[in-house]
Amino acid sequence: MKLSKIKKSTQEVAEAIAAVLDVDVTIIDNNMYRVAATGRYREQIGEKLPENCSFEMIAKKEKPEFIDSPNFSQKCIDCVIKGSCSEMASLGYPIMDRGKLLGVIGVLAFDLEQKQRIHKDYESLLVFLNRLGNLLAGNLNYTETITKLTIQDKMTNMIINEIDNGIILTDNHGKIKVINSEIERYFLKNKEDLIGKNIYEIIPNIELDEKQDYYMEKKVNINGKKKSLMIKNIPVTMKDEKVSNIIKLNETSNVVKNAYMLIEGKNRINFEDIIGESEKIIEAKKLAKSVAKSDSAVLLRGESGTGKDLFARAIHNSSDRKDAPFIAINCASIPDSLLESELFGYDEGAFTGAKKEGHIGKFELANGGTLFLDEIGDMPLRLQPKILRVLQDQKFMRVGGKEVISVNFRLITATNKNLEQMIAENKFRDDLYYRINVIPIHIPALRERKGDIDILVNHLMERYCNKLGVYMKFFSPEVKEVLNNYNWPGNIRELENVIEYLINTMDGDIIEYENLPYNIKKYISTIADDENLSINKSLNEMIEEYEKQILIKYLQKCGNTTKDKQKIAKELSIDLSTLYRKLGKYNLQ
Repeated sequence: MKLSKIKKSTQEVAEAIAAVLDVDVTIIDNNMYRVAATGRYREQIGEKLPENCSFEMIAKKEKPEFIDSPNFSQKCIDCVIKGSCSEMASLGYPIMDRGKLLGVIGVLAFDLEQKQRIHKDYESLLVFLNRLGNLLAGNLNYTETITKLTIQDKMTNMIINEIDNGIILTDNHGKIKVINSEIERYFLKNKEDLIGKNIYEIIPNIELDEKQDYYMEKKVNINGKKKSLMIKNIPVTMKDEKVSNIIKLNETSNVVKNAYMLIEGKNRINFEDIIGESEKIIEAKKLAKSVAKSDSAVLLRGESGTGKDLFARAIHNSSDRKDAPFIAINCASIPDSLLESELFGYDEGAFTGAKKEGHIGKFELANGGTLFLDEIGDMPLRLQPKILRVLQDQKFMRVGGKEVISVNFRLITATNKNLEQMIAENKFRDDLYYRINVIPIHIPALRERKGDIDILVNHLMERYCNKLGVYMKFFSPEVKEVLNNYNWPGNIRELENVIEYLINTMDGDIIEYENLPYNIKKYISTIADDENLSINKSLNEMIEEYEKQILIKYLQKCGNTTKDKQKIAKELSIDLSTLYRKLGKYNLQ
């Protein structure tokens, strides 16, 4: 069996993975030829990979492998392009069928954000790629098996009714001989009303003259309503003569949705997965739980790295929409020129460079489920009224399209920006603000939940030691005190990076002060070296004294009026309420 026999299905899978994970994907056959790809490798489909590349190693071992920094990794030592590889990281997974290698699925990172995404979702990715590999192997088996059957075989009905896609078997002239139950559902007609009709009556302009299988998207009018269907025609030949057609149908959005459901189903985030016992995190979780079953819009507010995406997923998975898609998009990571087409999708010919088959937007994919707009404060001003209209009307049209598409999704947004200030500066629309700010939930910064640091450190240490296959490491009392008193400007994301750094860079079992990253040691030394501080105090006392002196200096510099304090809070990147609390703590008001 060869993946080249199902090139189009293989490319569908690659596109689905890329759409769900926002990374590049390539699929290699067992001869090291690229049979599918997205992104920058799309133009290299059909080409053979370089000798001794990581995918060749994975194929030989028949085991998954994560490659960090291929240009420097020992795993790529013999690769002919070592030193000039454009990949920043990759995760390869062998596609196996009954003990035989069919090929390798590769998830590729070309920038730091993609690399971090693969790192973060490593365990769930392995499960996801395993299931997709099985999906490809099953599709190959299905294609090879069903083409050997004659359309008169009574067993055909039993087989095709177990297939999730819609299946139609026709003779060589297009007369429908067999359909499965999915076709009845698609066309809202009983089997008796379809068998014996010509395929052209229900799918006009379908191309059955091709001698090879082909794949296309068509809009089909069903009971006065247009449906977008993915169509794959597989000609059945006997003695080099085409005798019939096997036509596979799927709703356009289902390919991506099904891929999404595969990964999300094994990686469901619930409120129990949000670690912490501090008063503020418990308060945030309690509020989020209480509104999870509602369909009202939620606005998650908090600094970068506080875990707003975890809260969004937990809300979705505690809602009545948990079995429907959770579709996330980061408004800050997509160029202004592309964001509209990512959200709305587009039809064929919408603009120069548009895919021939069009593109499904996030609004459409989220139908029935939850749409998470992360970094909503970075939404371009020109798009905001269009977004507002979708939220109000629950209807939209694709870019370059004419068909009105109705959607029903729950909206969750998140931001680390001061939207109220942006409104005052005419950078964010107040009507959109009131639409999304129905249920605001503040996610506390890590420095606001000091009691959780020990719990998080132990949790992350166990997780990364298991992930990297090393023995548990432990912290000295001095290091524990440092971690508890560091200000954590990058919040939980920074803490996670520190733990992973420590596990990777030290051999001993006990983590000492000298093992800590430079930025943390610099922070501590700055406090200790300050001439105005007494070193004959505990670390916590020294940090508090240093914090007090900073506030005094800012009050002397800016003043003590309400407006002055607003300026100080902005310069220190803290909430005004946090500033007032600290001023009260040190009797500086």
